[in-house]
Amino acid sequence: MRIADYRFKTYHRCLVEKTLFRHKRLITGKTLDIGAMRPRYNHLFDASVTAIDLTPNEKLGVLYGDIQKGLPFEDNSFDSIICIEVFLYLDQYEKSIGEIYRLLKPGGTVFISTPFMYRDTGDSIRLTESFFLRHFKAFSSVESLRLGNGFIVIWDILRRKINSVKNKFVRYLLFTLILPYFAILKLFNLERLKDDFYSGLFFILRK
Repeated sequence: MRIADYRFKTYHRCLVEKTLFRHKRLITGKTLDIGAMRPRYNHLFDASVTAIDLTPNEKLGVLYGDIQKGLPFEDNSFDSIICIEVFLYLDQYEKSIGEIYRLLKPGGTVFISTPFMYRDTGDSIRLTESFFLRHFKAFSSVESLRLGNGFIVIWDILRRKINSVKNKFVRYLLFTLILPYFAILKLFNLERLKDDFYSGLFFILRK
C-alpha cells in the first residue's frame, strides 16, 4: 500500500484490507456480504456475491437485510459469507452469529472483522477476542487474527487528531512531523508485533 492509503484511511482499515487480500482465495461460490452499504471488496473474490444492508442501494446492487432479525434465505444457502466491520453496530450479536451459521453450507468459510481499540463511531459495543471465541464454538474451525498493536493504535490516534485540525497548512505540517514514526513502523515491520493493544480482530470460520 502507498503512504497515501495510511493518510486517508486508518492503519486498522489498511490491515483489514491486507488480510482480506491475503486470504481472498478462501471466498468462493455463492457468497453473502453482510452490511455492505457500499460494496468495496467484492472485486477481490472469485465468487457470486449477494450484498445486503439495512440501507438498500439498487444502483450498487445492495438488497435490504437485517442479520439480527433473520434473512430470507434457506438454510445452507451460501458457500461463503463476509461480515466486515459490522458487529460493533449490532445489539443481538448472538442471534447474528447463529444466523450466519444457519446460512453457511457445511465446509463453507466466513470472514468476520471488527475494530476494538478504535475511535467512537456511534457503535453499540466492542467485543474482545475471548468473547468471540466463546461464541464461535459451533463452527468446526476458528482462526483468530489480531490486527495491529499498541504502535498501530498510537498511529491511528495521532492521525485522527491531526485530521481534526481545521487549518490545512497546520494539518499538513503536523502530518509531516509524524512521518518518521510511520517510517519506523514500516522499516522494522512493527505492524506484525502482537500484544494486548490490538486495533481489531479478523476471524476465519469454517462450518
